[in-house]
Amino acid sequence: MAKGPRKNPPAKLKASPKVKPAPPVKPTPPVKPTPPVKPSPPVEPSRKSGVDRWTLLGPAILVVMTLACYWVPMTSSQTSILWDAADYHRPVQDYLSQELHAGRIPFWTPYPWAGYPFLADPQVGAWCPLNWPFFLLGVAPRALVVEHWLAALQACLGAYFLTFRLVRHRPAAVLAGLCYGLSGFFVGNAAHTGVLQTVACMPWLLLLFDRALTSNALRNTVLGGLAAGLMILAGHFQTALYSFLALGLFAAARAFEQPWFSQPLRSRARIFGIALAIPVIGTLISAIATAPGLELTAYSIRTALKAINRTEGELPLEALATLVYPNFFGGVISGRYRGPFDITQYYYYAGILMVPLAILGLRNRALRWTVLPLIVVPIWYAMGHSAGLFLLIVRLPGFSSVRAPVNVWFLPSLGLALLAAAGLKTLHEKWPVRWLPAMVLLILSADLFYFQSAVNRLAYGRASYQRTYGDREDRFRQGVTLHLPRLTRFEEPEMNIRFGPLSHFLDARTEVTNGYGPLRLARYTDYTDAMKENPRLRDGLNVIWWLDVKSDIIRSNPGLLPRANFPQELVPVQSAGESKQRLLKLDQTRQALVPAEVAVAAQDGNGVAQVREYAPGHYRIHYRCASPSVLRVGNAYFPGWTAVAGGQAIEVFPVDHALMGVVVPAGEGDVDLDYHSRYFLPGALVSLITLLACLGILAWRPLPFRTAKAGAAT
Repeated sequence: MAKGPRKNPPAKLKASPKVKPAPPVKPTPPVKPTPPVKPSPPVEPSRKSGVDRWTLLGPAILVVMTLACYWVPMTSSQTSILWDAADYHRPVQDYLSQELHAGRIPFWTPYPWAGYPFLADPQVGAWCPLNWPFFLLGVAPRALVVEHWLAALQACLGAYFLTFRLVRHRPAAVLAGLCYGLSGFFVGNAAHTGVLQTVACMPWLLLLFDRALTSNALRNTVLGGLAAGLMILAGHFQTALYSFLALGLFAAARAFEQPWFSQPLRSRARIFGIALAIPVIGTLISAIATAPGLELTAYSIRTALKAINRTEGELPLEALATLVYPNFFGGVISGRYRGPFDITQYYYYAGILMVPLAILGLRNRALRWTVLPLIVVPIWYAMGHSAGLFLLIVRLPGFSSVRAPVNVWFLPSLGLALLAAAGLKTLHEKWPVRWLPAMVLLILSADLFYFQSAVNRLAYGRASYQRTYGDREDRFRQGVTLHLPRLTRFEEPEMNIRFGPLSHFLDARTEVTNGYGPLRLARYTDYTDAMKENPRLRDGLNVIWWLDVKSDIIRSNPGLLPRANFPQELVPVQSAGESKQRLLKLDQTRQALVPAEVAVAAQDGNGVAQVREYAPGHYRIHYRCASPSVLRVGNAYFPGWTAVAGGQAIEVFPVDHALMGVVVPAGEGDVDLDYHSRYFLPGALVSLITLLACLGILAWRPLPFRTAKAGAAT
């Protein structure tokens, strides 16, 4: 039986795994149509040509606008500087310029107040580099206007760069520059050179601080310190102090712009550390001026000023109306002024568009919380005692000795300018028309030129300097200066406007008993106050003529004493308070008040003395006396005067409360008295060391170690 083909056994099949059913597919939601992209405003276009145009155009607008507003007073002989610009800043700067050209550094001037440490007065601005070109060329009235223009331009540019950093919109930055540098604060303070130079630096201070927070912290902190030093050297302590307040407010806004739990404490400490380092560097840089200035302040009437007891210069809320109506109080454009005392402190107009744009700028949340402290806190403080904050801040160091808190207005002025810039940016984003920013700037520029320069009586005088001041000063030269004998003085009342600028004595080089400035010596003030009740005190000041204010007649004083003389009798006093009281009955032809510790056994009242050499800060007096005796010199006493007689140093002490005296040895000889500022050299050394350290930090570049190692490895 034949076998069929062999069949292979069937293979064992594995059971296939169970397949999970696929999840149901969710229906795809319908795709929403993409909304049309709004065109970006043409301010920051992607085309390079647009960026370049605004980069150059912005600063150019600021230069042109500031020139337009200052052109007439800078060039016209039929205009004049006003008030403190004529009464103080121009005379002291011109006097310093003339002294430097003569090869002298005027640490002491003999002309106001029977002698005064001239260079110690910070408001002279002697060490501010911005003033040095003018000291070289001479400081005529119109040259001072050039200083003011440069300050306004510096302020405009500082506000421009700060605003662009915060807002990132160049036309808006131009608007902020105009609203700050040509604001009512600058126009109202057109007579205060030191104020303008100080507040012009404030935006740069904030800009460099903000840059230090994000990049090159050390370098930008040093630059900020140099800006702070420039502010202090400008000479107006109050506005420099307020600028550092602005820095503190700005730093606090930066430190707390995020919730406390989202920003580490170390980061906040770094912010405040940088904010503190900047004024510290500035103070060290300015030590050449601040060290002698602090000494002068300590011996001046300023030490008696207690700001907590002063109520002048507070901000009334109705003054805010000048933000929108420049002639609210009258006197600015036309008519009679009817506002608070001192019109220069209550004018805030910065263009009719600034306030509405600033309100619109409040929509910028990031900028709002950065800027509002610069507006709210200073206004609250400036409102004075009634508002409360003033009573807290006035107890802080520095704030206790400054009056008129309304001078803080430049902080709100910058804050409003920044908000107005944010408002223009918001408006341009909502209405992206290419010509809109240019139109806004055109309207603002025309507005500012008209109200801040063309018709504004605060900006400059509308008559020539010669007619306003010079004719009266010429009469003083002809009637007094040319006929005043050497080593005698002319007595006139303080704040006397009969003879031209209040500092006419510096122009005429005439020794007078009065002066003009905030740092009058306290002892000398006591003396002249007592002279109103005891006219015989004129004798010790060597007054030969005095102006009788009641009759407006110049009268003679026949009892004047020589500049150097030996009193017949010495009256010892235990304290300054006692000598101040005894001035009321003192007869200087017989007596002299001397400190009780001055030991003279037998005063030779018949001694004779003659001034052989005399120059600012120097006397050489030839004397003859039978016994060691007190020689009285009719010169205001101030620490720093030294005396040498017979090759030996002798002590200089106050006589008659405010004049100078020395005890000369018996016999015949010469005594040399010289003034040397005690704090100038130490201050100059601190300034020099700090400046060299700052320049070294700015010039230092770290070595590229990593790059060098990488190159060696390859």
